[in-house]
Amino acid sequence: MILSCSNICKSFGSDDIIKNASFHIEDHEKAAIVGINGAGKSTLFNAICGNYWLDQGQIFLDGQDITFLSEHRRARQIGRVFQDPMKGTAPHLTIEENLALAYTRKDRKPFRSAVRKQEKDLFRTELEKYHMDLENRMKTKVGLLSGGQRQVVTLLMCTLVMPKLLLLDEHTAALDPATADKVMEITRSIVSENHLTTLMITHNLSQALATGNRTIMLDEGRIILDLGGEERAKMGVNDLLDCYAEKKKKAFDNDRMMLA
Repeated sequence: MILSCSNICKSFGSDDIIKNASFHIEDHEKAAIVGINGAGKSTLFNAICGNYWLDQGQIFLDGQDITFLSEHRRARQIGRVFQDPMKGTAPHLTIEENLALAYTRKDRKPFRSAVRKQEKDLFRTELEKYHMDLENRMKTKVGLLSGGQRQVVTLLMCTLVMPKLLLLDEHTAALDPATADKVMEITRSIVSENHLTTLMITHNLSQALATGNRTIMLDEGRIILDLGGEERAKMGVNDLLDCYAEKKKKAFDNDRMMLA
């Protein structure tokens, strides 16, 4: 398996955000993580990326215990695209400079101010695949791009050197519907072509059921549903919401609105 989270817990003060959660992700698996605001989704991603230490439990990546591995060392193996298009890139650097910075992971060498022609050709070839005219704007500072364009650049930065795990942290939530669909289409293409092991946070249950082969639901820091295979294939959004209500054992009108 690529990722194993065992009995992980994280609190901030008196607030228990992740409560004894355990799950495992196999190589090439594509899982969607759903839950209402405050369920612990982003906190889970932050723990996997090493933004802070766990209070309890262990995290293994491809058999290596990374529970106390530094954030920058995990970043060599884990790619992450954030909800905020302003994150994940250096806005004052050009597209090609941002891509060159990401490409240094290949040889683990420091960033060079000069981008080599061979690298420029590679970046242009990759950008052409997305039909957003980014290949003709490689000298443009990333801060001048639209949100959708920045997310595509970030996706490419994460996958120029293939990570062991790709985390998509509601990466289309801040985009308008048409742009979100375009970025999601590009995401599926990159993930499928490269057989990437992927975890995606989303509020959209239709998207969660349509993407990948597994759906994990978080609620108040606990995993209350973990669906895959034939059981998941037969489910629609209402079926998933009904399972959620049954697990919570209470009315969930407001949650239904947030999740649907």
